[in-house]
Amino acid sequence: MPLEKNTADELLYKSLRSVYHFERSLIERFGLGYQEIYLLQLLRRRESARIGEISSALGIQVFSATRLVQRLEALGYVSKRRDERDRRGVEVRLEPEGDRFVGEIEKHNFELISGSTSRLSSGDQEAFLIVARNLDHALGVQDRIDVDP
Repeated sequence: MPLEKNTADELLYKSLRSVYHFERSLIERFGLGYQEIYLLQLLRRRESARIGEISSALGIQVFSATRLVQRLEALGYVSKRRDERDRRGVEVRLEPEGDRFVGEIEKHNFELISGSTSRLSSGDQEAFLIVARNLDHALGVQDRIDVDP
């Protein structure tokens, strides 16, 4: 069944609206912006990331990534150190407090999503998982860096 333009427009609008309000609720609950939360989650899946990799992953300028890291460092969530392999580079690592904080966020997200999807039929639950797993492909976006350690 081919996708019609009006259907695609409406589905994308509804998806973006849902994600927007979900992000707003995270900001209100946890006090960090979406980029900060995403960076913490990214670092939780890696041993470290260089400022340039962070800039690329978030699609922001290096100076913006540097400011973002500085804010998280001031909160004790991340630390910076010179890259042992290339002294010009700076590696950013998740600190135990940041790991704990990300754990709280991910626990909240899991409970919310699993609770909400449990009210769906098993077929709709499976469809949700398929769409979620393939959302990057459907929207034509890919991770800008490999997040696997």
